[in-house]
Amino acid sequence: MISSKRLLFLPLVLGTGVVAQEGTAVCPPGFHTLYSSHATTLDSAVERAVVLTSPDRKKSLSARTVEDSKDADGLDIVYTVTMGRSTFRAKLAGFNGEIAWSPDSKAFAVTQTEGGGGIGSRVYVFYVDENGMTRLDVSRPVEKDFGHPVKCEVKVPPNTGFIRWGADSSTLLVAAEVVPVSICRCMGTYRVCEIAMPSLTIVHTYSQTEAKRRLRGDLGCELRGADDKCVQAVESYARQRQGH
Repeated sequence: MISSKRLLFLPLVLGTGVVAQEGTAVCPPGFHTLYSSHATTLDSAVERAVVLTSPDRKKSLSARTVEDSKDADGLDIVYTVTMGRSTFRAKLAGFNGEIAWSPDSKAFAVTQTEGGGGIGSRVYVFYVDENGMTRLDVSRPVEKDFGHPVKCEVKVPPNTGFIRWGADSSTLLVAAEVVPVSICRCMGTYRVCEIAMPSLTIVHTYSQTEAKRRLRGDLGCELRGADDKCVQAVESYARQRQGH
């Protein structure tokens, strides 16, 4: 059982919209996802399992937050997929986040927090078939592409969060944002990568301004509410990197 002390601490760490943290958007009532308007939040997974049925109705996905057996202060999320008579499980270190099935029911994407205080949001995709679940670290190429466009007090990778799937499980849109805390300038400024799956190849990028114009209905409250004053600086850095 997760202690009541830890349950009280989680909203303060995550900036989920229950309690605002520095540089993090406060979600309006009924809108609790930071990155994807189409996702289901895992905020309540510390109290009960969050269950999602795949679009084809053939798979059931359960996400539950548990204590880390190797770290008394750590948390894991256990993902369990039931498909017919088969049950598959996978565990990721971290807590909270967002989750969504792909339209073709072949995979699900998760965004979850591996750090704290507004730092450490990362994206994974699990492909599911009769042989089990295959995990892909989607954040790795996105973090590399985003780089370090602004000055931070310490070198820290961007937060990443999935926005939505494409028409099927072959495309995923993922945001990379300057961590939304005051250790970095331009906190919360982001770019969006369109990623070909499962190769993890970035095929297109959108500036924050483009994303707000083209994808506004898909964006969670943090991305919708991001300040645009540093967009030019982030995009200039991206062009410089592409020129080398």
